[in-house]
Order: sequence, then C-alpha cells, then structure tokens
Amino acid sequence: MKSLLFVIPWARKFVNNADYIYADSPERAPENVVGLATFLRTLGVRVEIADMSYLLMQSKGSIEQCLQLLWDKCKSFAPDVIGLSFFTARFETASIIVSFLRSQYRDNAPMIIAGGIHATLLPDITYQYINFDALMIGEGELSLVSLLKGEPLDKIRGVYLKGQKSKTMGEAIKNLDDLPMPDWSFVNKDFYSQPCYFLSYSTKERVMPITFGRGCLYRCNFCAHNSFLGKRCHSPEYFINMMDYTAKQCGVNAFIVQDSSVGSFKKEWTKVCELLIDKGSPYRWWGNLRANQVDEDFLRIMKEAGCGKVFFGFESGSPRILERMNKRVTIEQCKEAARLCHKVGLPFYTSYIINYFGEEDEDLQLTEKLIRETHPTSLAINKFSPIPGSVDFDTHQDMIMPYMKDIKCWTNLGLLNAPRLFGNMPAERFEYWQAHLLQLKKEINSNEDF
Repeated sequence: MKSLLFVIPWARKFVNNADYIYADSPERAPENVVGLATFLRTLGVRVEIADMSYLLMQSKGSIEQCLQLLWDKCKSFAPDVIGLSFFTARFETASIIVSFLRSQYRDNAPMIIAGGIHATLLPDITYQYINFDALMIGEGELSLVSLLKGEPLDKIRGVYLKGQKSKTMGEAIKNLDDLPMPDWSFVNKDFYSQPCYFLSYSTKERVMPITFGRGCLYRCNFCAHNSFLGKRCHSPEYFINMMDYTAKQCGVNAFIVQDSSVGSFKKEWTKVCELLIDKGSPYRWWGNLRANQVDEDFLRIMKEAGCGKVFFGFESGSPRILERMNKRVTIEQCKEAARLCHKVGLPFYTSYIINYFGEEDEDLQLTEKLIRETHPTSLAINKFSPIPGSVDFDTHQDMIMPYMKDIKCWTNLGLLNAPRLFGNMPAERFEYWQAHLLQLKKEINSNEDF
C-alpha cells in the first residue's frame, strides 16, 4: 500500500510565541489522528505524523523554521500521500502548509488530501482556498484504506473530488473495539503529558484525552458535534484497557473524556465506573454530561470511580434562549444538576453562550442569576459564533456569508470570532455584559477549590 504522512496544522497560539508555557495554555493531544495512524499501521501502511504545533513550539514560534522541519521530514520519509486533518479554526494554517509543500515539490508533489470536520462539512469552500487533490468525507478509516490501496478515487465511498455534485460519507467502522489501542509514540507524548491546568485552575496534572463513544444523541442548533458521526461506543472492558494502556504509555494518571456526554451511553458508562472502582479508582477524569441526564446515583458512582469534575453546558439562564438553541434542557434541570453535584461533593464546570440570536438584556440577567444561584466550581463564558456544520450556520447563511470574504474570515469564524453580533442589543450594551460576565468568571475560577 501507499505510504502516508499525516500533517496536523498548528494552533495559532504557538505563532511567534517563543515564551509559550504549556501548563498555562495546554494543547489537547491529537487523539483522532494518532488513532488513524495506529489503525493504518496495523494494516501494513508505512505512516508517520508531522505534528506542526509541536514543531512550531520547537521552532520558538517561527513559521519559517517550522515549515523547514516539515520539509526535512518529507524528504526523509518520502510519502506517497500527505494528509491534513483540521477544524475551521486551522483553515488558514492548512492553506499555508499546502502552499509551502506545493512550492517545494513543484511538479513532483505526492497526492495531498484533507479530512476532518472542515473538509467534511465545507468541501467546496475548502477547494476554493486550498489546492487539495481529494477530500475525505466523514469517518476516515476505511476510505483511507481504499485510497492507499490505489483504488480509483471516484469509486471510493467518502472521497469528494473538486467539482463533484454530491458527497457521500465514508463507511464507518461499526464496532469500535475492532480498532487498535492508540500508539502515542507517533507524536511527542511527553509534550502533551506535561503537568498542566487542564482539569483544574488550581492544580497541575498530567492529562491525556480519551474517547469512549462517537456521535451525540442531541442536535443543539449551535453545535456541529453530531453532524456526521454515527452514535456508538466502545465496550466498557475495552475502554478500561485503553485507559491502562494510555496511562502506562504516557505516564499519566488523569484523563479528559472527550465524549459530548457520558450520559449518552449511561448504562455502559455505569459499567465503566464499576470496573474502575473494582480497580481501586486509579485515575482522575473529567466527563461531560447533560443536565437532563443527571441523577444522584449516577453522580455518586462517577465520583467514586475517580471523576474529579463534571462539565455541563447550561448555555443560558433564559428559557426562551434555551428553546431557540434546541438545547432540550430546562432551567429547573440545570438547577437540580447543580444541587446534586453540591450534595455529593462533585466539582462541576458550567459553560454559557452569549450573543445568541435575539438575546436581550433580560436574557443575560437571567444567565447571571443562574450562575450565581448554582455556584459552579468553574465557569466558561463563550461568545456565540455560528460554526460550520451547525443548524445555526446552515439556517442563517444570509447573516454570515456576506462577511466570509477570504480564508482569514473563515478561520476567525472557526475561532469563535464571529464578524458581527447576533443578539438584540446595541454593541455597547453587549460589551458591557461580556465584560461583566467575564469578570464573574474570573472571580469564580480564581477561587476554585478543587
């Protein structure tokens, strides 16, 4: 089969940042790409990863030096295919990398392809700005195997070529337990497992990401999480083995569980907790959970199994805004989730969105009220931006597309820097509320007792 070099575009925070401190702004390790590379290698594919964030950090923030390190790797590895995977937030970075590679290879470039959520959801926009040979749509394991075997591109399910009239999602692996354990030696695991403030604002820990299931049972209008992933999970036994394997390989004792909600597979996750308890609860972990999936027994077993903090997206204190978001939770459920966390002694992090469509002063007053009434351990305040793949993006094209004039605009949209306000209030009033709630966030997080 053909050889493949994965290239993971860098995060903007590393650019011209010679004094970058990992502990204060940790970078989440690229679990998906590492998993893909591991899967392909078990099938005999010669595969490596160029982790551009790490290379840029090594280069003290110099893009020129970082790209030279990439070119050195290309020359030594000599891949048949180069594949980039990226979010909209790294769209411009991907363009810089591909333009550089095309200029270096000239007329002898290997096939250059892209996958990930941006290429899947915005294939034509991707081709408009970047000269890719093919895009991988949806989950990539099986489509990549076909491509690397040399099958015709126009015959592979999940491959989208420039000018194609319709797209098909790549075939998904039905049983996630058929995947091999991710081999973190593909990247610098010591870089990602440095002690940092990932789980807490007050305590450094060595943390790695880990995923139990794919997809989401819900379709909040602002979110793109379930836009193409089929919903299924590992067996609890496999997942425990993966925790043990990753902990030993990376020297960590804490995990970020990346699922949109561990409550989406509640029966299976309860079994995970039981297995962890049987092992003496050897790991600390953070899990996401929806307020309408909470009950006291579930929180108690999560805590006993090592959960150090649970994350809730309460999003708004206004029932009107929650309904517009299609959040499918109530204010009463948010309050009850917080009450139960306090009762069982489980720290919890709540996240809110401001600048949502039609939001008014009264809505933000209700948001502040809910924050103060629920007393979260940690707080996030996020300015709304209609991200590609979300219902909000799809249904408000007239409000968004006039501002998407170049690749920088798309990248900023992915970075949640929307080019306009969407709430029903003057800019000065929104700026007041943003500053006010960010100050409240600062006060809560600086007093975190974790």
